[in-house]
Amino acid sequence: MLTHDDLALILAIARAGRMKQVAEMLQTHPATAYRRLEALERRIGNPLFERGADGYVPTALAEEITQRAGDIEQRLDELNRAVAGRDNRLRGTLKVTTADTLAYVVAPIVLSFADAHPHMSVELQFSNAMADMARNEADVAIRPTHAPPEALVGQRAGRFGFAAYSANGDGDVRDIAELLAARRWIGLAPALMHAPAARWLRDHVATERVGASVDSFFAAAVAARSGAYALLPSYLGDEPSLGLVRRSEPVPELASEIWVLTHPDLRHAARVRAFTRHAAKALRERLA
Repeated sequence: MLTHDDLALILAIARAGRMKQVAEMLQTHPATAYRRLEALERRIGNPLFERGADGYVPTALAEEITQRAGDIEQRLDELNRAVAGRDNRLRGTLKVTTADTLAYVVAPIVLSFADAHPHMSVELQFSNAMADMARNEADVAIRPTHAPPEALVGQRAGRFGFAAYSANGDGDVRDIAELLAARRWIGLAPALMHAPAARWLRDHVATERVGASVDSFFAAAVAARSGAYALLPSYLGDEPSLGLVRRSEPVPELASEIWVLTHPDLRHAARVRAFTRHAAKALRERLA
């Protein structure tokens, strides 16, 4: 007999393939997840995963269980969203996800909302990956994008651009083309090549001009404090505590937007409505 916890374990292993990631998904220790899998396989009398150099590969039995468990999980997620969407109480926990570049912007917004609603708490998650809101990984997403996912609903809260920043400067703002021959730029690693700004850097800054590459815009902002140039979103580069100076005009083709988004099933929930209104208003004021 399979339990709900068994199904969660099988789904996590099938999706992640490695115990370290499985443990993170289930909020447990890798050794505990491994022991649970061994005990489960002994109980049902069949192997569920083949162990190999590339991780855990589902057997035919595990694939069948995964497919059916995935259907159950999807229906449960739909039911949970339907219940949450009818919740008219301004209390409980609200899960908000945003990019790490927006930390300086979003954290004060979350805290001011919490101050105004003492019966609520906000769980703020920083990740450059879009949360799967269909699986209830988050209630609200605040994302920098000019093309929000069609499966979500929300409102545009502001616009921003990308420009060159560094810790040193004479105060003059130049056309970015004048800075491309500079000796040191902070590059962006292949993991960020989905971002238009990363592709722009790759296409316009010669390899020999790149002093170092980083895997996030936040890391690029920190690296720019050394005096190198970094291509940053204006809401991050203009953050006073970073001590950076804008060295160029914004790059026109990199203009983008910030959106406050939620799943359609959650848009009528009182806590979601209250937070999205609060966040959108605060973002418009900050980005004006």
